[in-house]
Amino acid sequence: MRARATLAAGVLLFWVGAVGKVDAQQQVPGQLTLEEALSLAQRNNPAYRRAVAQADVSGANVMAGVGGLLPDLRASLNFNGSARTVFTGTDDFGRSVELPEAATFKSSSSSQGLSSNVTLFDGFANLNNLKSARAEASAADAGVDVQRTALEAEIKRRFYQVLQSQRLIEIEENLLAVRQRDLEATERLFRVAARTQVDVLGAQVAVSQQQQVLDAARGSARANQLLLSEWIGLENAAEFEAVGTLPEVFDPSGLDADAIVSEVVGSNPSVRQAEATAAQAAFSASAARGSRLPSISANVGLSRALQDQGYSGMFKLNPRDRWFSFGMSVSLPLFNRFQTNQAIAQANANRDAAQEDVRARRLEVERLVRSNIIEVENSYRRVQLAERSAQLARQRLEMAREQYQLGSISYTELQQVVTQASGAERDALSAEGSWAAALVALEEVVGQSVRP
Repeated sequence: MRARATLAAGVLLFWVGAVGKVDAQQQVPGQLTLEEALSLAQRNNPAYRRAVAQADVSGANVMAGVGGLLPDLRASLNFNGSARTVFTGTDDFGRSVELPEAATFKSSSSSQGLSSNVTLFDGFANLNNLKSARAEASAADAGVDVQRTALEAEIKRRFYQVLQSQRLIEIEENLLAVRQRDLEATERLFRVAARTQVDVLGAQVAVSQQQQVLDAARGSARANQLLLSEWIGLENAAEFEAVGTLPEVFDPSGLDADAIVSEVVGSNPSVRQAEATAAQAAFSASAARGSRLPSISANVGLSRALQDQGYSGMFKLNPRDRWFSFGMSVSLPLFNRFQTNQAIAQANANRDAAQEDVRARRLEVERLVRSNIIEVENSYRRVQLAERSAQLARQRLEMAREQYQLGSISYTELQQVVTQASGAERDALSAEGSWAAALVALEEVVGQSVRP
């Protein structure tokens, strides 16, 4: 009974610990920072975890490559018994005769063996296979870096979109408050016969339309939260508030494209992955060429055995009869229906293709660096112009509202100014979001921050 209770308690503690671990991984704080989002994504994003698992497998392949250079060792333990019943025999002249009664023969045996085999020379195939496995492991590690860099960039993009959505909600809420104040002012002017019923109805329509825009902004913010949760890898996405700010806008004229390209082309994770893959293909091609050469192997064996009549010879753990053997073999492939030629040609083609992949990836990285720097510069100019336009639109709106109170402009003219001002605010926020996306894209290729 005590044993059952202990087992049940152990199972319960294991289940509670497992559930607590899952909850800890899935739980999202009510206020989520960018650092917390990145940390959660590295623990839960399926693509990143798959890349890490693949890197673990490549480490086992390296160990298998090392083992190819070492001798193997095999042990055997056999126990056999048999019984044979015969009804015929042979006479002195070797003729078959029927026995007067059946005869039964019983036998048993025990044997133990220990053997080892080692490849002395195989055209350096095992050595090249080991180098290929190590290159594969390097490619897998670089693949993890590629996946991590891409994941961090995507999390940043999604996080900044959530921040942008939250700020858009604030803008729309402020605009709704402006519309409501305009409605109240129009109603006051209507009561003193300074405005018509048409103006009041127009103000009410403007409030209703702005409320719809606000609801749409809230829905868009929730959709962006769900996208961020998906990239983090959360199965049960709860609502949260993103805490932080969009990247600070700085003048990118100090970015030297040539210097960044020369530094990044050799250190970019995708380039390193392509280079490791090319090295793996080169070693595989060398291993394929080595199959033309002879292979030499040596073996050694030690065994003990016992054979006895009846079943007394079974399960003997210390047989007295012993054998020792050793040998060496040489194998030379003379003709295998051109399969070696085909394997070598395919391996050489894979090597050449992998080398071209490295060159293509270097060219792509250089293009991405230069094009992203151009996009950052363009985004910077758009931010400057959008902020200037928004500032002028705010000043114009204040002046228009004063003129409306004095009756010098109509309600329709005021609403045109309000619409232009709200559009300028949205454009300024959109320009900041484009700046953040361009900066993240550049830093994704560079592999580090480029901010001053």
